[in-house]
Amino acid sequence: MSIHSLIDNAAVGLGAKFMPKYFREGIESESIAENLTNVLIDFPQVTGEGDYELLADTLVGKLNIAFRLAQWIDESHPTIIYHHGASETPFDYGFNRIFPYKKVDIPANLFLIRAPFHRNMKDFQQGIRTLANVTAMLAVSVRLIEHLVEFLKRNSGGKIIVTGTSLGGFVANLHHIHYNSADYYAPLLAGLRMDDAYLRSLYSRATAQKAKDNPAGIEKVLNFEQDFCARESDNVSPLLAIHDQLVRYEQQKASYGSCPVKTIARGHTTGALAYKQLREHVLKCLD
Repeated sequence: MSIHSLIDNAAVGLGAKFMPKYFREGIESESIAENLTNVLIDFPQVTGEGDYELLADTLVGKLNIAFRLAQWIDESHPTIIYHHGASETPFDYGFNRIFPYKKVDIPANLFLIRAPFHRNMKDFQQGIRTLANVTAMLAVSVRLIEHLVEFLKRNSGGKIIVTGTSLGGFVANLHHIHYNSADYYAPLLAGLRMDDAYLRSLYSRATAQKAKDNPAGIEKVLNFEQDFCARESDNVSPLLAIHDQLVRYEQQKASYGSCPVKTIARGHTTGALAYKQLREHVLKCLD
């Protein structure tokens, strides 16, 4: 076992020991598509750089979300929309390191999404208690990205790239599946078998035993492989880590079908810390 795999084991083992489990209070949910139909976001007027707090109406009630316009160069530049990973608090931790726009020239406008249940760790722990909450969270993030894409198409002429790490990569893939309105997608450390991460990977240690004993509902709503393969994927450029013990390389690579996959010799934890490599992969979409 590589050092990268060992680090994944240590990180997940520690987290699973002290964190409340995923789906501990519910393993039933409507599909992502049904959730999307029922998401209503009152999108604000974007008046400049800064944070925008919003509420989304969903099948599980009102959810708090946000986005940040971190950098706006001008309407002719491309735009990158980034989504953070699961339980990432503060939500801009990885973003600020992948795109250190105050220190490094990033030739793009930059937006950052904050998913539901990510104001703080307590918020996240409460949010993951049911499958319905998790699917609503995914749907809200996807719908918010679509609002931003619509805004950009009205107000700029540059290319639009949707990306994200881990959870954010799954969200990027879901936006491609359900809207495909951005020009390019660069999912990082994510595939189309989200159910595999919760049920069969090392990350399953964080999942309630009842959910693992009754996997059908999770497999039905969190496996996106067939929907992805039904779409053209020429504008998708995934990046996977070959030693990843959470988003398992062989399973997730296969989920992309004929879509070419780039790799890094890292695990999930060390891959998420490979900021320069992640940045370079996304910025290649600007060429």
